[in-house]
Amino acid sequence: MPRKEPQNIEAEINALGCAFLSKSALDKVCEELTSEMFFIESHKKIFEVLRKLRATDTAVDITTVSNELEKDKSLGTIGGIEYLTEIVDSVATPANIEYYINIIFEKYVLRTLIQKSTNIIDSCYEEDSDVNTIVENAEKNILSVNSARMVKEIKPIQELLVESQNKIEYLVKNGGDVTGIPSGFYDLDKKTTGFHENELIIIAARPGMGKTSLALNMATNMAIQSKKSVAFFSLEMGALQIVDRMFASVGQIDSIKLRTGRFDEHTDWKKYNETLSLLADTKMYIDDTPGITVGEIRSKCRRLKNSDKGLDIIIIDYLQLITSSNKYAGQRVNEVSEVSRDLKKLAKELEVPVIALAQLSRGVEAREDKRPLMSDLKESGSIEQDADMVMFIYCDDYYKFKSKDRPTLSPTELIISKNRSGDTGGIDLMFERRFTNFKNYLKSEDNSNE
Repeated sequence: MPRKEPQNIEAEINALGCAFLSKSALDKVCEELTSEMFFIESHKKIFEVLRKLRATDTAVDITTVSNELEKDKSLGTIGGIEYLTEIVDSVATPANIEYYINIIFEKYVLRTLIQKSTNIIDSCYEEDSDVNTIVENAEKNILSVNSARMVKEIKPIQELLVESQNKIEYLVKNGGDVTGIPSGFYDLDKKTTGFHENELIIIAARPGMGKTSLALNMATNMAIQSKKSVAFFSLEMGALQIVDRMFASVGQIDSIKLRTGRFDEHTDWKKYNETLSLLADTKMYIDDTPGITVGEIRSKCRRLKNSDKGLDIIIIDYLQLITSSNKYAGQRVNEVSEVSRDLKKLAKELEVPVIALAQLSRGVEAREDKRPLMSDLKESGSIEQDADMVMFIYCDDYYKFKSKDRPTLSPTELIISKNRSGDTGGIDLMFERRFTNFKNYLKSEDNSNE
């Protein structure tokens, strides 16, 4: 025996009845509902007429509505003037219009979920696509259900002024130059005021310049010092390799010792155990899924944000390794552009900063001045356009010395080339190669440190 679909006929009648009683109720009904949200076919037809009359600024009453229905030869199919009269008489006041609209929308969502779930089941049985595509499409379909009415309303300036005043009062009361999430590098935080929600931050460099090291240093600074919840997606290195790098940088343990296990009996084990205790007390989450899609990242991060641990920032290593949709298969610039746009959407949707590492093209190697430019972003597409901040890592020692001869401590420049909300310019850092660790630049340190 077929089950009854979710519906509330009385709420539909009452909502339509309210639309006859006041202009504001009519506006609400037409703006917050669509014809497909009504279960009864006659109610859909009446709704469409109401919307048509409103669009032409025509008075809404039994006469005008019945006249339009008559033109379409559908007055009889909806139940005639008698049914329209029943609808108008269903409510005495439009005061509860929001309540009726919510009921109609909720029933529509449940019906849509049933339909989309059935489609998902069918696609699983048919096996026309690979598993990842089926899962990603299923997630998109399910998540799209609740967005039908959740359109952001345009805000009056008065409301925004109150929000702005509250924010300024909070900042004045709490003081400090860093209003976002601090990176742990004070010159960088001074220029950026920290990383803020909704921002997409790109950190780009040639291979071997320390992109992963810098991102991990920022991640551990945020997790340990600021107690933030950090999701780190590594598409290039395994999770345990990432953890080893964290032990090297946080614990100041030689990375070669971590690879070989040749620890000093006392000193290294003491550093290791102290770092273990520090990292165990953080909210760091590491995912090393190769070729992950933005949809999969979104799904994992949404679950994390909705958990009791929360989510404060997302870091991805690196952008060009993210798998795009099949739409632009083989069109590399379009693939990367799609990924960068989706990452910006992700930052806005989850209201967190997203830091994405990116690879620079070989073109930089051919120039005399090898400091990176925006045009060096590999397969750049719309990366520059989508990003709120673009930073480049430049280390002169990378070009001065062969890999094995490079000093253990190298001055490194972090170049802010784009910053929508703050200053641009260079930041001086020091890179400790054996600890895979960046640290704040001290003027007493120079190139002679080895």
